[in-house]
Amino acid sequence: MSNYSQDSVSAEALKAAGDSAQAEDVSVLEAAANAADRRLAATKSSLVERMIYGPQPDIEELCSGGKNMKSSVTAEAQEVLHEAMECLNKGEAFGTDGKITSELRHSVAKKGAYGFTVPTEYGGKGKRYSEFACLTEEFASQGLGALSVEISGQLTIGSSALLGYGTSFQKSQYLPSISSGQLIAFALTEVGVGVNAKRVQAYVEADEENKCWRLYAEGERNKLYITSATHGGLMAIVARKGKSSKELALFIVELPEEDIDAEFSFSCKSSNVSAFQQNINSRISFRHFPIPYEQEIQGNGVEVLFYCLRMGRCMLAAQAAGFQRMMASDAAYYAQKREGVGGKVIKHELPRLGLVKILGGALTAQALSHLSLAQDQDRVDLAGLRDVTKSASAHYLLESLIACERVMGGRSLDKGSRISDIRATAHAFGIVEGEDDLIRLGMVRDLTKRFTTDYMSGLLNVLQKTNLDKDGNSLPADKRILRLNVAAFMAYPLRSINIVLSLVMKPDFWKLSGWVVENALERVKAGITKVIPTCFNSRYRKIPKMFRNHIRYAERELKRCRWDYFKISLVYQLELTRAQIPLQRLGQKIETLMCIATLCGHASQLDKSSQRVALAQIEILRSKLDGGNASTRRIDRLRKAVSLVVEDVMRGENALINKVEPQHYAHPWEDE
Repeated sequence: MSNYSQDSVSAEALKAAGDSAQAEDVSVLEAAANAADRRLAATKSSLVERMIYGPQPDIEELCSGGKNMKSSVTAEAQEVLHEAMECLNKGEAFGTDGKITSELRHSVAKKGAYGFTVPTEYGGKGKRYSEFACLTEEFASQGLGALSVEISGQLTIGSSALLGYGTSFQKSQYLPSISSGQLIAFALTEVGVGVNAKRVQAYVEADEENKCWRLYAEGERNKLYITSATHGGLMAIVARKGKSSKELALFIVELPEEDIDAEFSFSCKSSNVSAFQQNINSRISFRHFPIPYEQEIQGNGVEVLFYCLRMGRCMLAAQAAGFQRMMASDAAYYAQKREGVGGKVIKHELPRLGLVKILGGALTAQALSHLSLAQDQDRVDLAGLRDVTKSASAHYLLESLIACERVMGGRSLDKGSRISDIRATAHAFGIVEGEDDLIRLGMVRDLTKRFTTDYMSGLLNVLQKTNLDKDGNSLPADKRILRLNVAAFMAYPLRSINIVLSLVMKPDFWKLSGWVVENALERVKAGITKVIPTCFNSRYRKIPKMFRNHIRYAERELKRCRWDYFKISLVYQLELTRAQIPLQRLGQKIETLMCIATLCGHASQLDKSSQRVALAQIEILRSKLDGGNASTRRIDRLRKAVSLVVEDVMRGENALINKVEPQHYAHPWEDE
């Protein structure tokens, strides 16, 4: 049996490569993520993993997000939205400092916005997250993105931490207050270590005399970039249980109404960031600050974060969809009104393409958000999908911002433009909830963990042993064999021969050989069936004809990704954990293919105008995968798809933006 457990293959590979510090970090993070997954108790393996390694999921799974979304537009959400829009239209939503006003908070709080997904027994409305995703998307599309960000944090990494891990006392004590509108923040990031959860430096020490913990988070230990952290609010804070302890814990803290500098100290001030300017975003300092023992949440702080992030990423995608719908509305209005070279801006193909990119990005984010929510509701493991949902949504949001700027030119830079209001936030979406490229690396690791454990661990185990001396200590870096290749044979012929002999004596080697043969035969079979027209494949009969070839293509190419990872593993071996560039590129490929498949399933449940947007976005994505080799035929299909979408827009028949009122600019070009 292999010495590698399912949870520690990456960590063991890092140790064997001599990177013990990173191995420790990875091990802790993997343990926290696995603990969160166990609490979620998924009953079915990841959709993305099944699309790569099998068994092939039913096509209905890819359509479940669209079906779920259609049933999630509720009267309760419309009441909240109407109340918020009333406040916005009266000019009371944002103050002179540009931030959310107490009037706006009070207006939506009385309609249950801050407790939208909190169970009714704690004063909430008890609604599903898919219903909340529809609401938060509408907030963002109507110029209320800051409110969307605030309430999303409130109901994901705020109240969810208590619902998932809180005691009965903590739930009954704090959830009713949260539901009524009291803000709650989640404090992880620090001045010194940023978002590296394993390296958190804030700590608590027991004060037995006063039966409380004492919290220390000063200087580099300050909690920084904490959204919704404010005087008089609540905060869940991650800290070590002891200054030099490795144990991370989570505490619910009642923040004082003002700064304090006495027996203990507390201060709360602005983080001074350009993103989320309409929200509260704070730097928090504590010294000897008392936290009653009963306010410790019973769960590792990083584990709780992983537990909550799945919903956080779904809501981020919903917000990204809303932001892009807003951009598309403003860009379409501008392009139809503004005279360009030789006529209106919308007459020309490049602005049209830019407009379609924005609409396509919005639909992609919406589709991913609701597919993830439907999967979570059905207790399917979100490994891979939660990562694609976040990274793709953030990526396309930024691409849409650039496209919007290209269509609108200087108008988008006007200080009175709501595009300017969200510019920094759009950039920040690629960082918050995890930096996108690192998320893609984690996604590949999660999706391939089972394969690596079952088939590659034998090779890793043999390489690990050859890098130890007779006393079991690691060899010097210049003596280690990280890849068994020609160079290794030339440098260490005897050791390399011993590695080969050890490998062929292991059952794992023959198990891997069997996998190669089995999958090679499957690939030959797939090559034969590829020539059979899609119209004869009963699997795709429920998918509109315009999407059938695309979803079949995405499924076929996702299956090939198993070979991509196998080749990367064979090449890099123990260096694979450091090979970020090839893994990132594989992650990007998986992400793009999943976006294509998700768009096909989601749009199959929507109206014709949304289907035309989906088709144009798919053509854009496939052109990206083709790179510089895109055929003239594909380019012509893209041009036709773009034209059809823009015709809908000009007729006022595009469902994504029909109900989004474009902004009236501070310096209009029309006659007043």
